[in-house]
Amino acid sequence: MSILEFLIAINGMAQLWSADNVCLGLLSSNQHDPNSINNLHGIYGGYQGIYSIRNSVGMYGGVCGIHSPYNISCLNPPFVLYQGQPVLVVTRNAYFQTNGIPVIDPDFLLGVYAQLASSPQMLHNSTPMDRINESVRNTMESINNAGAIVASMFH
Repeated sequence: MSILEFLIAINGMAQLWSADNVCLGLLSSNQHDPNSINNLHGIYGGYQGIYSIRNSVGMYGGVCGIHSPYNISCLNPPFVLYQGQPVLVVTRNAYFQTNGIPVIDPDFLLGVYAQLASSPQMLHNSTPMDRINESVRNTMESINNAGAIVASMFH
Protein backbone atom coordinates (compact mmCIF):
# COMPACT_ATOMS: atom_id res chain seq x y z
CA MET A 1 0.00 0.00 0.00
CA SER A 2 1.39 3.42 -0.93
CA ILE A 3 1.49 6.33 1.52
CA LEU A 4 -1.25 8.00 -0.51
CA GLU A 5 -3.50 4.94 -0.31
CA PHE A 6 -2.75 4.66 3.41
CA LEU A 7 -3.73 8.30 4.04
CA ILE A 8 -7.00 7.73 2.18
CA ALA A 9 -7.69 4.55 4.18
CA ILE A 10 -7.12 6.25 7.57
CA ASN A 11 -9.34 9.26 6.78
CA GLY A 12 -10.98 10.14 10.11
CA MET A 13 -9.10 7.47 12.07
CA ALA A 14 -5.64 8.91 12.82
CA GLN A 15 -4.29 12.01 14.51
CA LEU A 16 -1.43 14.42 14.04
CA TRP A 17 0.68 14.81 17.18
CA SER A 18 3.52 17.13 18.07
CA ALA A 19 6.75 15.88 19.58
CA ASP A 20 5.84 17.73 22.79
CA ASN A 21 2.76 15.48 23.13
CA VAL A 22 0.09 17.92 21.90
CA CYS A 23 -2.67 16.72 19.60
CA LEU A 24 -2.63 18.75 16.38
CA GLY A 25 -5.90 17.38 15.04
CA LEU A 26 -7.69 14.52 13.36
CA LEU A 27 -6.56 13.46 9.88
CA SER A 28 -9.92 13.93 8.27
CA SER A 29 -11.37 15.36 5.09
CA ASN A 30 -14.40 16.57 7.07
CA GLN A 31 -14.32 20.36 6.81
CA HIS A 32 -16.97 20.73 9.54
CA ASP A 33 -15.46 18.50 12.20
CA PRO A 34 -13.99 20.82 14.88
CA ASN A 35 -11.11 18.36 15.35
CA SER A 36 -10.21 18.03 11.65
CA ILE A 37 -6.98 19.36 10.15
CA ASN A 38 -9.19 20.18 7.15
CA ASN A 39 -11.49 22.55 9.08
CA LEU A 40 -10.13 25.92 7.99
CA HIS A 41 -12.04 27.65 10.79
CA GLY A 42 -10.90 25.33 13.57
CA ILE A 43 -8.04 25.31 16.03
CA TYR A 44 -6.44 22.34 14.24
CA GLY A 45 -6.91 23.34 10.59
CA GLY A 46 -7.26 27.10 10.54
CA TYR A 47 -4.62 29.57 9.49
CA GLN A 48 -4.89 31.15 12.94
CA GLY A 49 -5.57 27.95 14.88
CA ILE A 50 -3.35 27.66 17.91
CA TYR A 51 -2.71 23.94 17.22
CA SER A 52 -2.67 24.19 13.42
CA ILE A 53 0.36 23.49 11.23
CA ARG A 54 -1.18 26.08 8.86
CA ASN A 55 -0.61 28.85 11.42
CA SER A 56 2.47 30.57 10.01
CA VAL A 57 3.26 32.33 13.30
CA GLY A 58 2.48 29.49 15.69
CA MET A 59 4.68 26.97 17.47
CA TYR A 60 3.35 24.17 15.27
CA GLY A 61 3.35 25.96 11.90
CA GLY A 62 5.43 28.29 9.78
CA VAL A 63 9.10 28.20 8.93
CA CYS A 64 10.14 29.31 12.42
CA GLY A 65 7.80 27.26 14.62
CA ILE A 66 9.89 25.12 16.95
CA HIS A 67 7.61 22.10 16.40
CA SER A 68 6.61 22.95 12.82
CA PRO A 69 6.86 20.52 9.92
CA TYR A 70 7.64 23.55 7.72
CA ASN A 71 10.74 24.44 9.76
CA ILE A 72 13.57 22.79 7.82
CA SER A 73 15.67 22.76 11.01
CA CYS A 74 12.98 21.26 13.24
CA LEU A 75 14.51 18.49 15.32
CA ASN A 76 11.17 17.23 16.67
CA PRO A 77 8.54 17.41 13.90
CA PRO A 78 4.96 16.19 14.25
CA PHE A 79 3.96 12.64 13.46
CA VAL A 80 0.86 10.70 12.47
CA LEU A 81 -0.47 8.43 15.18
CA TYR A 82 -2.62 5.50 14.04
CA GLN A 83 -3.85 2.75 16.35
CA GLY A 84 -1.54 4.05 19.06
CA GLN A 85 1.60 3.88 16.91
CA PRO A 86 3.57 6.60 15.10
CA VAL A 87 3.34 5.68 11.41
CA LEU A 88 4.50 8.80 9.52
CA VAL A 89 6.72 11.78 10.26
CA VAL A 90 5.55 15.09 8.80
CA THR A 91 8.49 17.35 8.02
CA ARG A 92 10.49 19.28 5.47
CA ASN A 93 13.70 18.61 7.39
CA ALA A 94 15.57 16.48 4.85
CA TYR A 95 18.06 15.38 7.50
CA PHE A 96 15.63 14.23 10.18
CA GLN A 97 16.39 10.69 11.38
CA THR A 98 13.12 8.73 11.52
CA ASN A 99 14.29 5.24 12.53
CA GLY A 100 12.53 3.78 9.50
CA ILE A 101 9.24 5.66 9.81
CA PRO A 102 8.29 7.15 6.42
CA VAL A 103 8.44 10.95 6.01
CA ILE A 104 5.84 13.04 4.20
CA ASP A 105 5.68 16.72 3.30
CA PRO A 106 3.10 18.74 5.27
CA ASP A 107 1.55 20.18 2.10
CA PHE A 108 1.10 16.67 0.74
CA LEU A 109 -0.67 15.63 3.97
CA LEU A 110 -2.97 18.65 3.94
CA GLY A 111 -3.54 18.34 0.20
CA VAL A 112 -4.71 14.74 0.42
CA TYR A 113 -7.51 15.59 2.85
CA ALA A 114 -8.43 18.79 1.00
CA GLN A 115 -8.78 16.80 -2.23
CA LEU A 116 -10.85 14.11 -0.53
CA ALA A 117 -13.23 16.86 0.63
CA SER A 118 -13.64 18.36 -2.85
CA SER A 119 -16.95 17.91 -4.58
CA PRO A 120 -16.79 15.24 -7.31
CA GLN A 121 -19.22 17.30 -9.42
CA MET A 122 -16.73 20.16 -9.52
CA LEU A 123 -14.04 17.80 -10.78
CA HIS A 124 -16.02 16.05 -13.53
CA ASN A 125 -17.06 13.08 -11.40
CA SER A 126 -13.47 11.99 -10.82
CA THR A 127 -12.64 9.52 -8.08
CA PRO A 128 -10.86 10.61 -4.89
CA MET A 129 -7.71 8.89 -6.20
CA ASP A 130 -7.94 10.84 -9.49
CA ARG A 131 -8.24 14.11 -7.55
CA ILE A 132 -5.31 13.24 -5.30
CA ASN A 133 -3.13 12.21 -8.24
CA GLU A 134 -3.97 15.55 -9.88
CA SER A 135 -3.06 17.32 -6.63
CA VAL A 136 0.27 15.49 -6.52
CA ARG A 137 0.99 16.50 -10.12
CA ASN A 138 0.11 20.12 -9.32
CA THR A 139 2.26 20.08 -6.19
CA MET A 140 5.24 18.64 -8.09
CA GLU A 141 4.78 21.21 -10.84
CA SER A 142 4.74 24.01 -8.25
CA ILE A 143 7.88 22.64 -6.58
CA ASN A 144 9.67 22.36 -9.94
CA ASN A 145 8.62 25.91 -10.88
CA ALA A 146 9.78 27.27 -7.53
CA GLY A 147 13.11 25.46 -7.94
CA ALA A 148 13.58 26.98 -11.39
CA ILE A 149 12.84 30.46 -10.03
CA VAL A 150 15.34 30.03 -7.20
CA ALA A 151 17.97 28.64 -9.59
CA SER A 152 17.50 31.57 -11.94
CA MET A 153 18.20 33.97 -9.08
CA PHE A 154 21.75 32.62 -8.76
CA HIS A 155 22.78 32.71 -12.43
